[in-house]
Amino acid sequence: MRLRAPRSLAAQFALLHGVTALIAALMLPLGAVMLHRVAHHYQRDVLRQQAAGIATLLRDHSPAAAIEATDILAGGLTLSIVDARRRIVAQHGPSRPAMLAAVPLDRRARQMRRGALAAISLPAGGRWIVVSQDDSAPEVVADDIVDAFLARFALLLVPLIVLLPLTGVWLTRRLTRRMTAASDIAAAIGPRTLDRRLPHGTLPWEVEPLAAATNAALDRLEQAFAAQTAFAADVAHELRTPLATIRLRADAIPDPAVRAKLLAEVDRAARVITQLLVLAELERPIDGAHASVALSAVAEDVVADRAPALIAAGRRIALDDQGAPPLPGYAGAIRLALENLVDNAARYTPPGTRITVRVGPGHEISVVDDGPTIAPADLERMATRFWRAGTTRSEGFGLGLSIVQRVAAAHGGRLLIAAGPGGRGLGATLRFGRVPPL
Repeated sequence: MRLRAPRSLAAQFALLHGVTALIAALMLPLGAVMLHRVAHHYQRDVLRQQAAGIATLLRDHSPAAAIEATDILAGGLTLSIVDARRRIVAQHGPSRPAMLAAVPLDRRARQMRRGALAAISLPAGGRWIVVSQDDSAPEVVADDIVDAFLARFALLLVPLIVLLPLTGVWLTRRLTRRMTAASDIAAAIGPRTLDRRLPHGTLPWEVEPLAAATNAALDRLEQAFAAQTAFAADVAHELRTPLATIRLRADAIPDPAVRAKLLAEVDRAARVITQLLVLAELERPIDGAHASVALSAVAEDVVADRAPALIAAGRRIALDDQGAPPLPGYAGAIRLALENLVDNAARYTPPGTRITVRVGPGHEISVVDDGPTIAPADLERMATRFWRAGTTRSEGFGLGLSIVQRVAAAHGGRLLIAAGPGGRGLGATLRFGRVPPL
């Protein structure tokens, strides 16, 4: 199984410091071995130099005089001169018969170690100079220094091994807190909050270029979004005058059928323009300049306005007010959304259908009809712009429900579509939520 590093930055730091601490802990015994080897190497050099000094003195002095004239280079030494039968010819220092009996007597210098004793034998004219040292002797400080250094180094290393991961985790938490704060700001940026930017000067140097590039991209996006919204509003305003002129000329057409058809198309175009203006207005954030919207009053106005035409077409419409508190937002946009829902219900249901506009409970408005049954698969796609279904409502809902969705989103809510009572007809609910903050 392939091992992978954790995706969490804090976990990666913790893993890195943990591995570092483990390596440091494993290196401590290796360091101790290396230090002892250095001490032993230094000891061998001292023994070799001591033996070479005695060999030089033997050229002009007797064995006893040579040992007597030798400068002692270290503590704990025994200087011996033995013959081929290992008999002591001259000696200075503690007697070590076991070492003299074991040390090799060859034609070249030889070294050996037995326990705490280290020795070197050097041939000198039919005799051998044996220099030995007892590491446990009080005078020998090399190993004591090494052991004392290792003990104090371990006392220093253990806290570092513990503090290093903790320090890394603490630094990582500080970093992730700043990154989380920047992420929260980025997550709150949307079409209505494009003026927000990531903080500058609080992120790590390595992340500042990313924040700067993101802010620059948001600047370009805000400019493009504002230009697109202004363009849509300008186009909608510019089209109103030609449409009014076309309507005046259409009224002069003598053929009633042609006149009625042309006026219906002009009204439809005017309605689309009105919807475009509402969409442009929705791009501006809701602030204190927008009065609270009384959903009951909006629903009552829409029902009263649409009732004559619906009754004349053989349909019925009713208002069911269950109470709704005031909602800060766009009264015109909410009215247009409700008109779209009522008009869709009237357009795609046969005569005799009952349409109910229900207000509440809470911040929601529903339009329910008992028209033809709609397939469940079609219900999920009804709000798709310009979608067409192979049902009685074959013309689809086009731009209408898409605008209703946008109105709901601008007020922190959503559009819910489901089957009507008893599985017949359609129920569309505008459920408003918390208005997004500035």
